Amino acid sequence: MRFMTWNVWGRFGDEWVRRQRAIADTVRAQRPEFVALQETWRTDGQSQTDLLGFELGMTPVFAPSRMPRDPDPDVHLGLGILSRFPLRQVEQHRLSAGTVALRAEIRLGTHSLHFITSCLDWEEDHERERFAQAESLAGLVSELRAGGDGVVVAGDLNTPPDRPELKPLLEVLDDCWQPNGYDGATYSSRNPYLGHGEWLEDHRIDYILANDSLTTRGSHLVGLDEDHGRPPSDHYAVVTDVLVG
Repeated sequence: MRFMTWNVWGRFGDEWVRRQRAIADTVRAQRPEFVALQETWRTDGQSQTDLLGFELGMTPVFAPSRMPRDPDPDVHLGLGILSRFPLRQVEQHRLSAGTVALRAEIRLGTHSLHFITSCLDWEEDHERERFAQAESLAGLVSELRAGGDGVVVAGDLNTPPDRPELKPLLEVLDDCWQPNGYDGATYSSRNPYLGHGEWLEDHRIDYILANDSLTTRGSHLVGLDEDHGRPPSDHYAVVTDVLVG
């Protein structure tokens, strides 16, 4: 089963409509069963997740969450999930320090698989908030695993792998990234949309994490140059193949 996570950068930057086209084409080329989206946009008339779901033949869900504010006051940013499977249940879970996690559940045999996305606080001086949010998310994971279910968490966690903010989640889930001579930086200075000097520059901050009953089969980055030689977002996307069941 293929999982994908991508911070798609709302409607920021120039020509977001062109970026939207490249995002859809990139996801289609990867053929994931699940996609987690952060900074995905919604207006009163439509949402990016609905448009992508319709175009890609996937079930879309959206949840508002704390995100950078779009310049257009009528545009709201949040979390999205796309699924190729019918969803048994969808819930928003309030985490500590004012953000949420979005969970989608599917049934696999006698157990369920829970796909969860979130976006932790991005500010450099919010270490305590990120740690508290990661603790809340780890508590949710532990509750779901107690019944024997599989859990995958995918999202923009806004912290490098060696920082203490990630520790609560790594105590209950495995990091699916498998380095092959590359650190997997998803917020890279090679990306022309990235403002240089940002504290997370050249770090891997986007993750797919899975409980130890699920076997990772490989990971890679996409979203590097699919927009006519440019990246479709200021983040690169992570794609991971996981053996489920």
